[in-house]
Amino acid sequence: MNVKQSVSTKIAHYLFMVIVFAGIITTFALGIIASSRSDAEQINISGSLRFQTYRMWYGLKQEPEHLEQYLREYRRSLHSHALAQIDEQFMAPLSLKNAYHDLISSWGKMEEFALKGDEKAYREALPEYVGQVDKFVYSLQEFAEYKLNITTAVILIAMLLIITMVGYVIWYTRKKVVTPLRQLTRASVQVQMRQFKHVPLDTERADELGSLAKAFTQMSSELYKLYAHLEDKINEKTQKLTQTNRTLSMLYHCSQSLAASDIDRSRLQFVMQNVMATEHLTAFELEIFGAENWNVSLGESAEYLNWQEVPLGEENHRLGVLRWQAGLPCPDPRTMENIAQLFSRSLHFNQSQRQQQQLLLMEERSIIARELHDSLAQVLSYLQIQLTLLKHTLHKEGDEHKLKSLAIINDFEQALRDGYIQLRELLATFRLTVQEANLKLALEQVIEGLRAQTDIQLCVQCTLPSQTFNAQQLVHALQIVREATLNAIKHSKASLIEIVAQTNAEGEREILIRDDGVGIPSLDEPVGHYGLRIMEERSQQLNAQLTIKNRPTGGTEVRILL
Repeated sequence: MNVKQSVSTKIAHYLFMVIVFAGIITTFALGIIASSRSDAEQINISGSLRFQTYRMWYGLKQEPEHLEQYLREYRRSLHSHALAQIDEQFMAPLSLKNAYHDLISSWGKMEEFALKGDEKAYREALPEYVGQVDKFVYSLQEFAEYKLNITTAVILIAMLLIITMVGYVIWYTRKKVVTPLRQLTRASVQVQMRQFKHVPLDTERADELGSLAKAFTQMSSELYKLYAHLEDKINEKTQKLTQTNRTLSMLYHCSQSLAASDIDRSRLQFVMQNVMATEHLTAFELEIFGAENWNVSLGESAEYLNWQEVPLGEENHRLGVLRWQAGLPCPDPRTMENIAQLFSRSLHFNQSQRQQQQLLLMEERSIIARELHDSLAQVLSYLQIQLTLLKHTLHKEGDEHKLKSLAIINDFEQALRDGYIQLRELLATFRLTVQEANLKLALEQVIEGLRAQTDIQLCVQCTLPSQTFNAQQLVHALQIVREATLNAIKHSKASLIEIVAQTNAEGEREILIRDDGVGIPSLDEPVGHYGLRIMEERSQQLNAQLTIKNRPTGGTEVRILL
């Protein structure tokens, strides 16, 4: 801003002068106050000299053995740091300094009488010396009062000067700033009320407010020229914004409708009706490749209107075509492209969801088949072998063959019981697939189902997030935990079994099943048992490392390192 004078700079200079003056006065007052810090101590010490003088006289008569101590204390008081500062104080009058030195000189004679033990001479000189002490105390008092009076006078004068200076700054600010700003405020209110012929402003001033008044006057003049054309432009913009808002609202509702988990022809038709009403379409068609029963056609086509279309899907994977005929006003091509993208995304998501459901169904059937093969199929195969052996044995006679037949029948019954137990465990596994989605909750529910089978204390600790596994991996992890816990319940003879899902010190995620029992003698499974092998296969499905070992403190630890 190019101005000859600056109001803000002048005000800043005035305020700076006030601050500097206040700083000087404050420094002077603080200096006087600092020099007065020892006044009370000086008066107190000098006042105690009278008492010590009389005590010295008493010591000469009654306690000569304490005289040396009294003399040391008197010398310490007379030459104390507070009294010695009198010679260094810049405002101390000469009379005060002379009174102090006279007091020191007189004390030399008094001390000489005391050291000689001349009580009579000491008593005769005592009134005159005490008079000198009183004079010295009075001088100290006058000096303290003098400094206080000077400080008070300086502060009062400084306050009057500061009030005068601040009053001048306020008067100057009111004249040079407040009054012009009030005029500018009135002018701005008039312009706000569309009165562009506002009150006249002082545009001839050579300062910031003069430049501001000149700019404001010029601005209001230009506004007056532009205001005549502004309403038409506002109406035009308002119509466009209204149409844009209506289009955005329509796109939002279409997105909400097409974002449903399952869509059908009626939902697509409802969305198309909303688009047709909003964008003023005369005809609207949707053709879906491979799902002709979902094709939708709305409105009546006109021969004099051209069809416009947008393909649905990517170039290498077309899902369908969206066609329309438009009247006036014509829809924005970007809007129709966005609608086509919404349809494409919804159709693609629907197809992907159906494919995912098929994959999940196939995976679930594969799991059931593998579980049946690894459990009941093995038992049934074993039963078939045992039944064949039983038939061959029954055709033979003799007590030896009869005992062998009874042993085969006992094995047959045991295999049936094991098969029934495995069937119940499989049913529990299939229920886990449906019910559990949260890792901690799933572990709690699995262990809760086992607590009724044992008196051993079962404890679950889980700090891993639920996102650690997807739905299929969670089933494998829970089944490994369940199998390891069942083995510990059956064979460990423990008092505590802990299931811990955590991140270890190396930052690796792991699940631990550990007990304080007798430990595992061997990792070789008995004939007809497949629990450890199935646990290993499930670990491979989790892309995890399964480790089974005896704990140094006793018991067994099953570790699943993810």
